[in-house]
This record gives sequence, structure tokens and C-alpha cells, in this order.
Amino acid sequence: MKQVLELRLKEFLDKHPEIYKIGKTFRHKNSSHEIKLPKKFSPELCRLLGIIHGDGNMSYDRIVITDKCLEYHIIIQDLFEKVFSVKPNLFHDKKRHTYYSHIKRMVVYKFLVEVLEVPKGSIRRRLSTTSYMNLWDKKLKSSYLGGLFDSEGHVGKKQAKISFTITSKEIFDFVKNFLLENGIKVSEYKRKRHEKPEYEIYIYGKQNIQEMLKFVKFYHPDKVSRLKLFSSH
Repeated sequence: MKQVLELRLKEFLDKHPEIYKIGKTFRHKNSSHEIKLPKKFSPELCRLLGIIHGDGNMSYDRIVITDKCLEYHIIIQDLFEKVFSVKPNLFHDKKRHTYYSHIKRMVVYKFLVEVLEVPKGSIRRRLSTTSYMNLWDKKLKSSYLGGLFDSEGHVGKKQAKISFTITSKEIFDFVKNFLLENGIKVSEYKRKRHEKPEYEIYIYGKQNIQEMLKFVKFYHPDKVSRLKLFSSH
């Protein structure tokens, strides 16, 4: 697993001589910012990738993640710092009652697009699985699902239910198959839309959810508080 990302990183750096190494960090020739680029997949990197796949946008060399919960953005900032040694800026859109974590670092942007194959623009519309995702072990896949459910999952307020919706059939199958392989009962539904269909997963029942939470961890404060209402009894 270490070699997969390490080889991808080497190919990336060979392709971009304008990105050079300084000690343990990297810098673009036109920037003074030093960035850390991971050589191996970690739970933090996989969770961050799940968050970006769910709520991210990659336009104009900028990475943007949208969510209404301020505390959640603090968690996102911490993840970026651990993985890339860079802290996103935070913008509060008072009219839309939401927050944006945004970062414009050419090295990070190119790494995500070229090494991790994150789609440009609206990520959800172009999202698909990659070959390296199938090589992840249970811990890394669980972290990815945690980030994906933090961004795109919904926890029921009264009923013991977790739901997840996405337009990518490949990601839907990746999530569904991983849950089924680990003994989690799921219901699925396909909803027709004008442009692309939406694929939905539902996880019902306290015991079923408790089993899922043993390996898929939620970080989003709002969802964590809802889960506590029925996952501890």
C-alpha cells in the first residue's frame, strides 16, 4: 500500500520539476508556502478524501468544502494540517447561513487532481472509484466512509436510521459492498433525476448501526450528537 502512493508521488514530481523538495516538505517555484505530500495512505488522508468527494469543489485551482457547522470546519482544518501541513481559510456566508473552508495551494490542488484523481469542478458530478481505493485495507476504507458519511450522510432525528445519497454508481457500489462485506444490513434505492439518477443507501436499526459504528466513525458534531440518542442503548 505504501508503494502505491509513493510511486504515484514520484511520477507526479518527475512530471512537475517546478515542484521541488525542501527537507520533508515541497514548494512550488512561484510560491513561498511549504507543503507536505504524503507517501502513503493514512486514515486521515482517506477521511479527508471522503469529505472532499462528498462536499468538495475543485474550481480555479481552489479547494472548497461547504458545511453549515462551524465546529466541523475546525475538524477539516485539523485534517488538512495533519496531511498537508497547511490550514484552509474559513469564510462565513451569512446570507446562506453556511461556512466554506477554502484553500488555494497549487501543490495541494495538483496532488489531489493528478495523484488522487479527484475530479475538477463539481466533484459529485464526475466522481468515480479509482484503482487504489480497492487496495485499501479495512481501516482505510472505514476512514474514507467516515468522511463520506460526515459530508453526505444523514442521521435520523427520531428513527434509528442512517442514509446516504450519491450520484456516482461506482462510489455507491463501493460503499454498499464494503458495508455488506462487514455484516451491515443495507437497503438501497435508485431515484430518477433529470440529469443523473441518485443512489441511496439506508441503514436501519439500533443494533445494525451500533455494529457499523464499531469501524465507521463519524466526526461531524451534529451527526455525532444524533447518533448518541440511539446508539448507546
